[in-house]
Formats: sequence, structure tokens, C-alpha cells
Amino acid sequence: AVVSTQSTGVSGVCISYDNSVLVVTATSGTVFLYHPTTPKPLGTHYDVHEMGANACDITLHDDKNLLVTVGADYLAKLWYVENYKLFSYLTLSGHSGQVLCCKFHLLEQSKLLLFTGSNDKTIIIWSVESGEKLHQSICHSSFIYSIALHDDTLVTCSSDKTVKVWNVGSGKARTISVIPTSTQETLTEWGTKQVNSWLSRLLPNHPPTELTGQDLATIELEELICSIECGEERKKDQLKQSVCLLRSFGGIPNEFLCPISMEIMTDPVVMTDGHTYERSNITEWLSAGNCRSPFTNATLSARSIVSNHNLRKLINTVFFLD
Repeated sequence: AVVSTQSTGVSGVCISYDNSVLVVTATSGTVFLYHPTTPKPLGTHYDVHEMGANACDITLHDDKNLLVTVGADYLAKLWYVENYKLFSYLTLSGHSGQVLCCKFHLLEQSKLLLFTGSNDKTIIIWSVESGEKLHQSICHSSFIYSIALHDDTLVTCSSDKTVKVWNVGSGKARTISVIPTSTQETLTEWGTKQVNSWLSRLLPNHPPTELTGQDLATIELEELICSIECGEERKKDQLKQSVCLLRSFGGIPNEFLCPISMEIMTDPVVMTDGHTYERSNITEWLSAGNCRSPFTNATLSARSIVSNHNLRKLINTVFFLD
């Protein structure tokens, strides 16, 4: 079946172990309950979370379907699901920001835990029986968007561009490994293709070069500029400045990339969520009727955008000669 939530955006989905209940959370804060084979909701529950619901998970508890929903109101709410109706069990408050993800986990045969992650950069481990906060850790340097669990292993992923693997066998999170996920290569990793792409922005008519990123990073500056042969003195000075910035950044900073397209920005603007986007991308996002931040999923307080002149000047210095 293809289910519809009408005009509201879908933020989370889960299905019960007995395949009888399909739960869909919406950015409006509504929770829809379906049978997996029916296209229309058999239960609709409005305003479950003020400012929107972000995620959900479901498990068996005392032979009943137990649902957790988390939202922009900083809360995790637990519900028993019976006949496609929600019956409140617990409301958990402990995060200082939006709760973005959640997962039940049976750590021991009789010990059901709930894990929640937030844009406050922390993971909280809760006792489902008592609602007690068992442990809270700052796990990332930015928002935690997703968590997964298997046996004693917890995996978290974040907008800080890392995936972290934890051991939670003791009821606390202990780091096992950190997996960087940024696809941005450092300057010394650039091949001739990346160097020529950078040069083509600066000097559109410059012939291809055999220089590598290692060359850009290590060759004496005057020798490097002479080998590029950019012509007039003004362009040489600008090229020197670009190379010096590339060296100091170690490549292309993530701040130069639009969070929507992951492309280098040419007209960066700041939104009311505090993040910078390429003007055309965020304009298209707003024109599509979105009222939430594409980066944080928080409700936008206003739809105004302001040019980020300082960032634009810096990007132009590295990539575009006037």
C-alpha cells in the first residue's frame, strides 16, 4: 500500500514486530497509525509534539506495542498502541535541544532501554521501566541525526561528519572507533584533475597543468606562481593569496559548501536558522513551501535571507579572480 499524510511532511516511520501497526510521524507534530496494507490512517493523533515530531520507534513491552516519538519540543514520549489509539505511558525530559532520533534496545532479557539523540550533541540512555535517565554523554561536536544498536554496540552519526561506534554494555557509552565521513579531500590528496578544476575557476583560459595538490602545498611560492604562468602582476598577487589560503585551509573548507547541494557557493546567504546556503538553493527550498530549516529541521522564525558578504569575499579570493 502507498500511504499518504496529505500536506504534511514525513519525519519518521516504524513498524511493529507483528506487522500490525505502521507508524508515521509528521513535521506538523501529528502521528498517523496505519495497517501496513491500508492506504488511509486508522488512527490520527494531532499535536503529539509541539513544533513537530522528528522520529519514532516501536517495540513489544508487556505483550503490548510500545511506541516512542521524539520532537522539537525537546521531549521523548512513550505510548501504548491499542486499536490504533495512543495511550500515554511516559514523557521523558532531559535534552536541552530538539530530540532528533530514538531507538529501543533490549540490553538484557528483562532490561528494556531507550536511546535518544539530540541537537544538543548528546545521547541519553533511559530506563523504559522507570523513566530514569541512566546516562547522558556529549557524543559529537554537532547534531546527532541517527542511531543504530546491535547487542552492546551503539552507532551514532552526526552533522559533524563522523560516525562513532560505542560500547554500551555497562549502560554507559564508551567510544570504540570514530569514522570520518567527509568526502572532501585535503590539499595534499588533490590530483591534477582537482588542481586544474581550481585553476579553471581562477584562470578560465589557462591550459591544463601537471601540478598536484602536493605541489601546491609544498613548492616554494614564487617558484609555484612562475610555473603556473598567469601573466600580469595583479593576477600573480591574487593567485599567491589564493594559494596561501588553500594552504592554510588544507583544501576546500566545508564552510564553502552549500549544505543542500554540497557545491562551492558563489552567492552565500544566511538564513534565520543561522546557517549559510547558496542563494538559489535556499530560495528553491522556500519556494517549495518548506517552513523548516534544511539543516536542523527546526521551524524557521522567518523566511528572510541576508547576503554573507564576508564568506563570499573569502570564497572569491580562493576561487575567482576579479
